[in-house]
Amino acid sequence: MQFRTVSTLAGEQLDALIVPVFKEGNAASAAPDDVRQQAEWVARESGARKLFGSTTHLQEGSDGGPTRLVVVAAGKRDEFDIQRSWQVVSSGVRSLWQSTARRIAVVVETDALDRTEAVQSAVEGVIYSMWRPETYRTSEDERQLPPIEEVLIVAGDAADEDAISRGTFVGDAVNWARNLSNEPANLMTPTRVAEEAAALASGAGLDIEVVEEDAAREMGMGSYLSVARGSDEPAKFIVLRYHGRGGDGYDLGIVGKGITFDSGGISIKPSEDMHLMKHDMTGAAVVLASAGVIAQLGLPINLICVAPCTENLPGGHATKPGDVVTSMSGKTVEVINTDAEGRLVLIDGITFAQREGARRIVDVATLTGAIRIALGRYYTGLFGRPDAFVDAVRAAGDESGERLWPMPLADEHRDEVKSDVADLRNSAGRLGGAILGAAFIDAVIDEDTNWAHLDIAATAWAEEDRTYSPKGPQAPTIRTIVELAAKIAARN
Repeated sequence: MQFRTVSTLAGEQLDALIVPVFKEGNAASAAPDDVRQQAEWVARESGARKLFGSTTHLQEGSDGGPTRLVVVAAGKRDEFDIQRSWQVVSSGVRSLWQSTARRIAVVVETDALDRTEAVQSAVEGVIYSMWRPETYRTSEDERQLPPIEEVLIVAGDAADEDAISRGTFVGDAVNWARNLSNEPANLMTPTRVAEEAAALASGAGLDIEVVEEDAAREMGMGSYLSVARGSDEPAKFIVLRYHGRGGDGYDLGIVGKGITFDSGGISIKPSEDMHLMKHDMTGAAVVLASAGVIAQLGLPINLICVAPCTENLPGGHATKPGDVVTSMSGKTVEVINTDAEGRLVLIDGITFAQREGARRIVDVATLTGAIRIALGRYYTGLFGRPDAFVDAVRAAGDESGERLWPMPLADEHRDEVKSDVADLRNSAGRLGGAILGAAFIDAVIDEDTNWAHLDIAATAWAEEDRTYSPKGPQAPTIRTIVELAAKIAARN
């Protein structure tokens, strides 16, 4: 699929033209006059402006125009941002799923958004929309996507080609991570994640190391390995390295929870919705995909990416509630609840990254159901210290079109995760559960490390179709991590 920016559609033969129209009745600012008038007329006649992301089609354009005009409700103009930008584009392309469109155009909004942002988000939106979750359905009709070959982005003046490149890298990375998260757990084992990471590394110019269980044991990763004890699948501790500026140390470390299936272990989960626990490795998929984008962009930073992967299953060798294990940091942990396993793998992953020289750490995890209760479905929970780094991560989310919400983390929370028999306990009750998960991780963060924890349990999986995305994996925070890395690189 090729992307190209244009200032006019004169002489272009198109199968479909996608035009956002705002609630006030105005079409996107880059629309040529004739396109604007027709789209605004369609929106008025159909009432298409009412529900954000809803689409209306006008068939058989005249005078050599597109065979299909797709009008997308873009909401209020003063609420339009980079997130809504990619969402309306994705909604428009999704409405073409059963079509045979090969050559389409997308009109973008360049008054509410910077032109470069508008083009990049449009590219992302097109790519996001070309992903479907029905991988294993045998009927082709139920997996059909339009055979789009070329996308023209109507953006007024020609835009920087870097916007198209970055949008393509990010869009492809999100869909790559969605593919991993959507695979059934009998296929997406820790070994398979390592294989996918190796292929990614080869294509992006990353160095890869896979630490096997025996080597992890020698390094003292008792917390991580305690989760793996119940499974017959070998655990894989995946490390990607990127050296974009040379020299020692790492400007940024990203660590992702990689539980390829989470039964809860001995503290077994209820059977309802347990099948969705195949996506408990979304954090690992996100950080691996983010590393690939950072390398493809050639950002002048040094990056280390850590993805501790394992299954969490009951069994004769499984860790039991009340067991005490020793983490790589040296801190001892009383395992109160084996279903609070994500924090157990994360603390060893973070300690590894710190020992490798990373002094900024972002961890990503489907960590707690409690964050869904606190924030609902559309915000990722953000924890960390110091405040300046947390603010920088939140700003990166804002600028890349992802919603992060800062959560509290106080000394009282840190006291609650202290154990009676060890240094820490991995579960301290239901009240403030998302905060207590973060407090547990905080215990291994060095004083001179800037740290942010992204709890994506609410945003990693959509439970119903949305106009801009099918239900299933969403791969959140890749855009945020790439934007943060770009900001750090700009200061190097």
